[in-house]
Amino acid sequence: MNKAFSWRIFTSFGLFLSFLMLLFSGVILYIFPGSRGSGIVWEMVGMTKPAWQNQHIIFGFSFSLLSLCHLFFINWKAFFSYLKSKTKEGLQSPRELVVILILSLCFGFGTYFKIQPFSGILGLGKSIAKSYEGKQSQPRGLQMR
Repeated sequence: MNKAFSWRIFTSFGLFLSFLMLLFSGVILYIFPGSRGSGIVWEMVGMTKPAWQNQHIIFGFSFSLLSLCHLFFINWKAFFSYLKSKTKEGLQSPRELVVILILSLCFGFGTYFKIQPFSGILGLGKSIAKSYEGKQSQPRGLQMR
């Protein structure tokens, strides 16, 4: 007995796999050494940094597209019902909306202007990546080409 293709299952698994790839590639890109002028091309799990960046971008698009499909095609009734009921409630008590908007602006501006703790988080990733560059032997998990 053949069951019909389930877009809900397809979308849910696609979101999960895209999220895992974004998480994995994000961690790798966070610690990946650069090859600026060193002449060394690093590989991690068989891919160079540009290859990992490409994976991260494409799976980001995949995650975004599947999220929109999940929201507007699969759960649109629940989503709009929730918006309708919560909009009135939210406008009477907008603290959560205001707090998340301010927090998001702080994250964006803090990262752009390199303010702590954002600059520290970015600096940590760069220092981890630079620690690979100074090593003579092949680092574990990384291969030189």
